[in-house]
Amino acid sequence: MSKKEKASEFIEKAAQILDCILLGAFTLLAVGVLMKTFRLETRSLARIRFHYPLFVGFGAFFVTLVFPHLRRNIRWLMNFTHEFIHLVFALVFFRKIHRFNVDDSDCHVSFSSGPLGYMPITLSPYCFPLFTLILLPWRFTTPETNEYYLMVIDFLIGFSYAFHVCCWVTQTRLHQTDITGPGTVRSLLYITFFVILGFCIVLLTPSSGVQLAVTRVLWDFPKGIITSLLSIF
Repeated sequence: MSKKEKASEFIEKAAQILDCILLGAFTLLAVGVLMKTFRLETRSLARIRFHYPLFVGFGAFFVTLVFPHLRRNIRWLMNFTHEFIHLVFALVFFRKIHRFNVDDSDCHVSFSSGPLGYMPITLSPYCFPLFTLILLPWRFTTPETNEYYLMVIDFLIGFSYAFHVCCWVTQTRLHQTDITGPGTVRSLLYITFFVILGFCIVLLTPSSGVQLAVTRVLWDFPKGIITSLLSIF
């Protein structure tokens, strides 16, 4: 191995270690956000009741798996969703799509290479609840006075989130090239970070509304945690 190749390998390993350190710090911050979310959402029985439609929807998804025909179709839909999320993020990062295929024997999407977006394109199917997030604008634009309508939306949010959780559990394997390509540790930290943030937004939405839930998860809670840590030191 030449000196140039050794230097390149050293820089690559150093960058991966730095990425893991940063992702580890962000993941710990996400755990703090999760703790704040649980404390807020369980502080009273009245607040817990806001989540009943969400929990019912989450449980209803697993009931559908009891039926063999539905279970087979859901399995295909999981494969489709996995490849479709790859495709969506490839488009976001301006990749040219060459092929999209989902069937019983082969599932893949091929696209052009590019300088940006490798980790989001590769890892998002393991942590990005696409169908759940699609429902959030619908809930955001529904008036709070339409109580029963909001309950239906929350039911669908819970149902769709259970679908994505099932996808992640069945599809995430440490030997997969999607996971090993960016580095196993780095991939798991990335996935954990975004799964926690997504879960917190979903959990806060029934009681806080979409806008406040997103604000709390992405700004208020992290800011409070960082401020508390800085005051200690």
